[in-house]
Amino acid sequence: MEKITFKTIEDLMEKAYGAIGKKVGELDTKNRIQNKKNKGTIGQIIEESYFGYDINNKQEADFSELGVELKVTPYKWVKKGTQVSAKERLVLTDINFEKDYNTPFFKSHCYQKMEKILLMFYEHEKDKYKYDYIISQVFLYEFSMLSEEDQLIILHDYDTILKKIQEGKAHLISESDTFYLGACPKGANANDTVFQPFNDIKAMKRAFCLKKPYMTQLLRKNVFNEVKSRDHLIKDISLLKNKSLKNIIEDMFKTYQGLSLDEIDNCIGTKINRFPKNYLRVYISKMMNVNIDAESLDEFEKANIKVKTIRVGKNNKIKENMSFPVIKTKDIITENWDDSILKNQFLNEKYLFCIFDEIDDKTKNYRFRTAMLWCMPEEELETNVYKVWLRTKDVLSNGLHLKIKKQKNGKIKVLNNLPKKSENPIIHVRNHSQKSIYLLPTGELIGNGKIKTDGDLLPDGTIISKQCFFLNNDYVLSIINKKTKNN
Repeated sequence: MEKITFKTIEDLMEKAYGAIGKKVGELDTKNRIQNKKNKGTIGQIIEESYFGYDINNKQEADFSELGVELKVTPYKWVKKGTQVSAKERLVLTDINFEKDYNTPFFKSHCYQKMEKILLMFYEHEKDKYKYDYIISQVFLYEFSMLSEEDQLIILHDYDTILKKIQEGKAHLISESDTFYLGACPKGANANDTVFQPFNDIKAMKRAFCLKKPYMTQLLRKNVFNEVKSRDHLIKDISLLKNKSLKNIIEDMFKTYQGLSLDEIDNCIGTKINRFPKNYLRVYISKMMNVNIDAESLDEFEKANIKVKTIRVGKNNKIKENMSFPVIKTKDIITENWDDSILKNQFLNEKYLFCIFDEIDDKTKNYRFRTAMLWCMPEEELETNVYKVWLRTKDVLSNGLHLKIKKQKNGKIKVLNNLPKKSENPIIHVRNHSQKSIYLLPTGELIGNGKIKTDGDLLPDGTIISKQCFFLNNDYVLSIINKKTKNN
């Protein structure tokens, strides 16, 4: 098939829409899927067989006559099929550490690749052969059509990545450093490294990408029309011309640093009801001058920022460890680390830590210390966090050892060999809730929980209480103390 040249973007879009409803296998005229030596990606099949141009790594856009890049990317359905989500980040182009560090955004190869993108989406289904995947959605992404706010946040993200290169810290770049535009790993593994200009330490190969949470919101709002316009945190766009989103968020709380909740009530002009469990989250919203939970704000949704309220006791300790979603044995025993739920959660989520110091817990009286945006450092993710994930996978796959212990009060306690808090400085595994349930191979039932809601099935038929990854409370406290000490 000869390469098709398009005179207008409308002509290109008309051709793209013609692929909707067609299986990838129907479009694969070069038999890339069947060729075991050249498996090919779905994107390559669309490029070569549908649009008729040779696979290449040219700097220019795929449809150079129109300045349009082509990207074929998957989505999936989550929350029992009720909500669409991007399956992965959208990789734009490789980062050249030795050349890109002094290139302004609008003259960069990154901008050239994202100025206009023809996005063709297909639904990824776990057990479906990719021959049967169907092109289902088409969308033209145009940088100039983004809101001014989104454009400015992406510009800040680009500058953040370049700044690390300029400071000789390319080896410390993490995808979690930024909000919408990321710098994702591109090499085969962490040992696939290249030279950087201002440091002798080699850096992992990386590429500019639109991050997975950002792509998810694009799908929900612009492609599937699932969500209407959301409230914005930033009311004055001019703030973004001088500050990053991180600084804007953290600066909103500075007025309240050192104030008790009673004093904050006076500042915001209303007395917050402290009876509900989420009362501190209400305070956070009010301090940010919004009337909804902060996680529902447009910027928080796109950057996948999660709010964590942290109470520090009079003894300068955090009572609770920080919990994360429940571990599903059937998922963890079949996943690999790079695609794992835990790794991608830490890569794709940022956390707004809002710290409150106890004055009197009985009367729910606290003093606000500070707020800080935090993300898991990639070097810690790939070492200590990885070790706990691997150990958890191995234990759940190859046999969890349970030890039944009768306590002095007559209650039965069940111990296991999953990673304990004392074994790792960052993360551990333990029961998800106070209710426990165990169904042993002998048929013995232990615990006050319910099998259906509180239990998790192991490969050998044993049912155990649902387990969860927890960040160690002393690790979280060390992050907070380091931040407040530096300030």
